[in-house]
Amino acid sequence: MTYEQVESFLAAVTCGNISAAADYLFVSQSTVSNRIQLMEQELGISLFIRKKGHRNIELTSYGEAFIPIASQWAALWKDTQNLKYAADIQTLQIAAVDAVSNCTFVPLFNRHIEQYPNIRLSVNTFHSEEIHDMIQNRTMDMGFVFKQIRYPDILSKPVYRELMYLVCHKDSNYHNHIQPGELNPEEEIFLCWENDYQQWHDRHWNPAVRALITVNTGSMLQHYLGKPGRWAIAPMSVIQSISPLNNLTWYSIDDGPPPRICYQLTNRYSKASRLAPIETFTNELEEFIEKSLSICRFEDWMLA
Repeated sequence: MTYEQVESFLAAVTCGNISAAADYLFVSQSTVSNRIQLMEQELGISLFIRKKGHRNIELTSYGEAFIPIASQWAALWKDTQNLKYAADIQTLQIAAVDAVSNCTFVPLFNRHIEQYPNIRLSVNTFHSEEIHDMIQNRTMDMGFVFKQIRYPDILSKPVYRELMYLVCHKDSNYHNHIQPGELNPEEEIFLCWENDYQQWHDRHWNPAVRALITVNTGSMLQHYLGKPGRWAIAPMSVIQSISPLNNLTWYSIDDGPPPRICYQLTNRYSKASRLAPIETFTNELEEFIEKSLSICRFEDWMLA
């Protein structure tokens, strides 16, 4: 039984007669008829009731029962034919915190999918703890976080650093080199960027004084900075992604929070099929960091 035979049978069923099926398949009526008859001989059954003078087809009980079988057979045949194309497509599963996946790496992702169409990226946003679990369990191939959690099979490498700035509405009465003491904590849109940031924050403002609102992703800051006087602290990559359409600006902070260091996570025993796309993406990442204006390449002295 061949695909052409099954295809002719299904076309005849769909079109209602041999002539229309032949037109649909761009072959002659005799070709469609011969294909179906050969398949019937191989199966040892009659699929159609043939009556002289009847143009439209009528299925036997065997023909009715054969329709779902033929449909599945044709679908499986097409899947096997597509294997040679699918084999060249690789998927790289990436898990990153919000600031990375929705802000910093967006230009990198766009560039990667254009330059490497055979590597399909699956980009997912999670919190740091979840990302570590996924890399450890190999449900994700690569992760990007701002804090390290020790796991036996995770390789963690610092890849870039970025400074933190004050971000506010452009009509706010703030300035460069602003001191933390000049900022009213009751006007803050607070986001805890990680533990070291929280420690810095607690040194400058009484933890008992509540912020105007607390959010948990960088992309949420823009929704609450629309009034002059409100403020938040964020890395430049986040600020650049939220400021153009929101009348926002940013200023440097004296005695500001510690810079954020981004860590690239991979599993010590990554799947063999993922090693090549991981290396390709890592090379692209290094080039992206070198050219970026908002982040800089990590160097060992930055941990000192």
